[in-house]
Amino acid sequence: MSKTIMYITGFFLIFLILFSLPNNTQASAVPLSQGTTSAIATQNAVTLQNAINQASTSGKKQVTLPTGTFYINGKIILKSHILLQGASASPAATRLTMNNASMTTDTTATSQESATDITLQNFTLQYNPNMSKYNYLTNPTNFYKDNLLNIGQITPSESNTGYKPAHKKALKTNIKINNMILNANQVGLAVVNIAKAENITINKTQVLNSGLQSGITMTYTSNVKITNNTVKNIGRAGIVQYYGNTNSLVAGNKVIDWMQRYGSYHYDAVKKKWPNTRQYARRSNRQLRPSQPNYNNHKQPNQSVHSSRQSQPQ
Repeated sequence: MSKTIMYITGFFLIFLILFSLPNNTQASAVPLSQGTTSAIATQNAVTLQNAINQASTSGKKQVTLPTGTFYINGKIILKSHILLQGASASPAATRLTMNNASMTTDTTATSQESATDITLQNFTLQYNPNMSKYNYLTNPTNFYKDNLLNIGQITPSESNTGYKPAHKKALKTNIKINNMILNANQVGLAVVNIAKAENITINKTQVLNSGLQSGITMTYTSNVKITNNTVKNIGRAGIVQYYGNTNSLVAGNKVIDWMQRYGSYHYDAVKKKWPNTRQYARRSNRQLRPSQPNYNNHKQPNQSVHSSRQSQPQ
């Protein structure tokens, strides 16, 4: 009888020990601090970057963010073999707010580092809406110019060479973005930039409020799957393949309200080159739209055409 009791007691002790041990699904959250001061945001960046670096090198892999809104000063650099996730299945519950830089896979604007096996899921990544942003009337030049999330990058020298329809070696591989909210708050350029990468998946994610550029851009990629996402309020185009892309799958996405800001930016650039828009139209061999709709559509051969951007029909 005593042996039976001992066995039963031992079984329950083992059971309790097994279920009390920490595991990958019960990892403690990174100790980030809420608050808007520069000191807090700077320390949050250091704390989060250290957690990512440690998870990458130790094999721990999982980095869990706590619930709340956390401000970050400086860029966050993603490393290989990490799972960066929010505290719950709701991406709105955890918000990383980038004050002055992006989340990226590269240390500098010219570095070409390899990274693999990265997953981002269940949290919001956003730019601080108070960052300097493009405004046609009040701030046409001095605005922040980077993407919210960079998965690989084209170097400035490569960008300046123009269109090159060749394929380049993938430096970023096996990266998943799932159940995220990516909100650029109309700051910067694109929301997500993918370059020199393969086996990239973006699924069930909200891609919102790009700056001047597009929702998702791809250059020199292969095997990219962009499925079941909402892309909304975009400065230029929703989902764009530039050059050197193969085997892409773009399906089941909703693209809403695109070309919201880039048109005025392009118009402003034209005005700076040709202050007289009629002169620009003549030199570029283009015909300007009339200031008011001409429903009769019976213009005389020598009748002049006038332009007024404010009064053009929508």
